[in-house]
Amino acid sequence: MSDTPGSLLSILQPLGKHIAALQAQVAVLTQEVQSLKNGQTIYLGDHEALTRLYTGHRVYVDTRDVGICSHLMLEGRWEPWIEAVLRETVKPGMRFADVGANFGYYTLLGSHWVGPQGRVFSFEANPDICRKLRKSVSINGFDDRATVFDVAVYSREAELEFAFVHEYSGGGAIGAGGPGQWETHRVRVRAAPLDLLLADQSSVDVLKIDVEGAEPEAIQGAAALLARSPQVTLVVEFMAGGIAASPGPLAYLQDFARQGFSLALIEPAGLTGRLSPEACLAQLGNRLGYLYLSRG
Repeated sequence: MSDTPGSLLSILQPLGKHIAALQAQVAVLTQEVQSLKNGQTIYLGDHEALTRLYTGHRVYVDTRDVGICSHLMLEGRWEPWIEAVLRETVKPGMRFADVGANFGYYTLLGSHWVGPQGRVFSFEANPDICRKLRKSVSINGFDDRATVFDVAVYSREAELEFAFVHEYSGGGAIGAGGPGQWETHRVRVRAAPLDLLLADQSSVDVLKIDVEGAEPEAIQGAAALLARSPQVTLVVEFMAGGIAASPGPLAYLQDFARQGFSLALIEPAGLTGRLSPEACLAQLGNRLGYLYLSRG
């Protein structure tokens, strides 16, 4: 009889682990069912659809897009490793600028994260996409905190040529050509610097820039804004081969260090530790990456 409690314990312990494993599986299935429910897509005609993010936010998309919009319509999500870092960085009450907003994934999430006391400034150069972006902001009730700018963020005021393909809308850029297998469309767009567009803002807290190679120009045009934002964090798309020979990628990264920024990379595995400009270049090679620049 003295062995009975021990024997019972040897039975209950594996059973408890089995129950915990089943509970975890149920939680995963519940989340997947909710994601499918949130992912309902309605086709509106003329290549436009209304779908839902995994968070439940509604977003207007172009059904011709086989990049970003395919993921949004099927999974309700885009770049989860970038999102995870931004989610930890953008806090209630902050000012968040989304430069190169595209259909507004980060604009919508950022509007949710900053809350009614925060502000979001969303910039998109492609006129057709920007119209969808405005509707997405409105349908989610974020007009009280998000301002959409139909403009290319640049180093100076100008009228520039913007090239894009419908199939890969995220690749639209100033003066660029699209992938060879797709028809490239070109429109004239207004360009302006952040120092002008956000001249009425005392500072910004988080600035995300993804403008397909024009990031150095966008940063150059934000010199005054960055100077009066001592605690700002930047998330910037970067590829060494996309930086002009002058100043070159190393000098470009070193300039951030001179402005007091510490440098890390947002990788699919997570945020790296602090890197020197040289170490950043060595880790990325010539592949596309995202810089995480913080100070304060």
